[in-house]
Amino acid sequence: MKIFHHRWFLLILRVVLGGVFVYAGTLKLVHPLAFADSIATFQLLPPQLINVVALSLPPFEIIVGAMLLFGIFQRQAAFSLLVLTGIFMLFLFQAIVRGLEVDCGCFGSGEPSAWSAWISLGRNLFLALGCVLILRRVRKADF
Repeated sequence: MKIFHHRWFLLILRVVLGGVFVYAGTLKLVHPLAFADSIATFQLLPPQLINVVALSLPPFEIIVGAMLLFGIFQRQAAFSLLVLTGIFMLFLFQAIVRGLEVDCGCFGSGEPSAWSAWISLGRNLFLALGCVLILRRVRKADF
């Protein structure tokens, strides 16, 4: 378990998590209509908010992911990504419970299915765990 305390592990974790969110945000930013369609499949937001979310969420992911990637305000970035990931997980879980076939839209658009929702939920669980590890291990002075 000492590996979780090692500074190189935290650096690699920050780079991977930050890179994932920068990459995902960039894909969404390049294809906003496909991302809006993915958001609509969750049937949670009113139509007026779908485009607002589809256009505002990707820049947020890119900025906060870059902050984590480059080590700027690491705790705030990790906390922001943890909250964002938690919201994604709630959206995915409610879709699974309601029996909706959704595509999370995390890495571009794909074919909506119940199976892809479970995969996305698992992936988001690992991302959230990584954010928690960073929050717990990064010095309090960085907060």
